[in-house]
Amino acid sequence: MNPENVSPDLRLAVGKGLFGAAVLLVVAAALGAAVVVVGGHGEEVRRLWTGLDGGHLALAWLVMTSGMVGLALRWRAFFPAGVRADLAPLTSILFVGMLLNYALPGPVGELVGASLAARRFGIRTEAALAAGLTARFIGLGVAGLVALILVMSGWVPLPEGAGPWIRVATVMIAGGACVLAFLAAFPGRLEQAADATVGRAAEVRGLGWLRPVHSAAVRFAHALGALGRVGVKPYVRAIFWAFVGHALVIFGVWIAGHGLGQAPAVPGLVFTYAASTAGAVALFAMPGGQVGWDAMFASLLVSSAGMDVSSALALTLAVRLQQLTLVFLGGIALVVWLRNGTAQPAG
Repeated sequence: MNPENVSPDLRLAVGKGLFGAAVLLVVAAALGAAVVVVGGHGEEVRRLWTGLDGGHLALAWLVMTSGMVGLALRWRAFFPAGVRADLAPLTSILFVGMLLNYALPGPVGELVGASLAARRFGIRTEAALAAGLTARFIGLGVAGLVALILVMSGWVPLPEGAGPWIRVATVMIAGGACVLAFLAAFPGRLEQAADATVGRAAEVRGLGWLRPVHSAAVRFAHALGALGRVGVKPYVRAIFWAFVGHALVIFGVWIAGHGLGQAPAVPGLVFTYAASTAGAVALFAMPGGQVGWDAMFASLLVSSAGMDVSSALALTLAVRLQQLTLVFLGGIALVVWLRNGTAQPAG
């Protein structure tokens, strides 16, 4: 494929994704600086700067990035039998998905990623999408359950007055994540819900445009149903890799904290990551949702992990920088595929 023949929409999406990532970095840094200046945290910033450990931060980046391999292994667990999907290209597709999620709100990256995986590994796009979303939902469900167990067990210290609100929010986040995991495991319920809502609405005069939406939901439910017939082992493997992937990212964040001269409380750090990860499904559906995730992550670091404001902002920025490097790696991977003619979406 000649790069000149690539869809202009794909070129535009890549450009918007890279631009969005750069803008997000500037906005996050500006907001963090504003909080530091207004709150009078200049001395804390100077202490952080003098205590930086580049070796720890580099190791933290490597460990957090390795958590993406866990997501790739979850995805691969639901591929059709006999499909050979090497981890390197599969993980690169996840990076491309992250890039496109910075371009547009919603699961754009998952849709394009499924199309790229279908073309790369010779499977149906619907099967790749169902496998990817099932892997995502299982990861969200695991994170939500971890957050719920921690906050309800009393292992995480919560600020006086805000504890009940945090518990309620955690229950809602965990409940939503578990519902998504339930729908992935029992797709018949998803088809019934689509028939009862979108299907019926499409029969109303003036709402005929909903028929393609209903049809797509039914096809997706059927693809999920095909996954359900693969047996229990793929789900067990996916849950295992979800725990491994989350643990790697948490460990990487903990190392980054030490690279900043901080020692965040481990239960609070685990809760912060788990709650923020489970809540990401709602935040990333909105424009600028990444900034909302950063705010949630930093706030929970202060309230649950015992970090001061400046340290929490610095650690959040370190995590965001790691994510942005993956976005740019996704851009590089996509450029390479475009030149080799392997990135034209399938189906």
